[in-house]
This record gives sequence, structure tokens and C-alpha cells, in this order.
Amino acid sequence: MHPRRFGRVVCQFVGTSIGEVQDMSAGGMRVQTVGARAPQIDDVVKVQLVGISGIVEVRCRIAWVKSGVRSEGLAAKIRRILAGARHEVGLEFIDLTPEARTVIAEIGAAAGKNETIRPDIERFRSSAA
Repeated sequence: MHPRRFGRVVCQFVGTSIGEVQDMSAGGMRVQTVGARAPQIDDVVKVQLVGISGIVEVRCRIAWVKSGVRSEGLAAKIRRILAGARHEVGLEFIDLTPEARTVIAEIGAAAGKNETIRPDIERFRSSAA
């Protein structure tokens, strides 16, 4: 297992052209995506990342894939394929442009104001006092 080089921030309402960002670091992001076919590890994809100041195109290498596939009957498998299977995909950033770096930094800075996480932190601080 490789040690993580960058800290991660949990994202809220950050979208891409392939799905919703779950968390992000300076080196990559974890995206929840839906599709009948799982993405392939080591494929290079161009992803549009929706940030605060705009939309940028980011080149990424698919580092890992976790699919929600399990043993199931034929009818369940057909329903899953028609609805689209959920995949969690780890994307590693490749050759970031200055514009992409700016958008990623803005998303990271905004994560501290994440309303989903902050109430838990405030509750923890008040109980620790």
C-alpha cells in the first residue's frame, strides 16, 4: 500500500462530467459514477470539473475502481444494467493546467465551509469544553 502524498477534503455539491466528487486532494479525486461498464484502471480520461470560478477540463488516470457488483440473479442483473451500475473511481490528476490548479485550490478552500461536516465539528468542540 502506498502512503498518501496529499491530504483529502470531503466535497459537497462538486460535480464532474462523469459523476459527483466524494473527496479530493491536490493529487486526485474520488468520484461516484454510474454506468453499465466499469471504467478500466490505467485508462486516461478527460473530465470536466465544475468549480467555483468555472468549469475546467482535467486529464486524469484511473487509479482504482470499486464496483457495487455482487452475486445476483439474471433479472436483478438486467435491472442493474438498465439502471446503470454504481462505481467508485479513484482519479489521479495528470499535467494540470494553471486554471485547473486554481479551481482545485478553490474547491479545497471551500471545503472548510462544508455545511454537512461543520455541525459535527461544532458539536465535538462544545462537548470537549
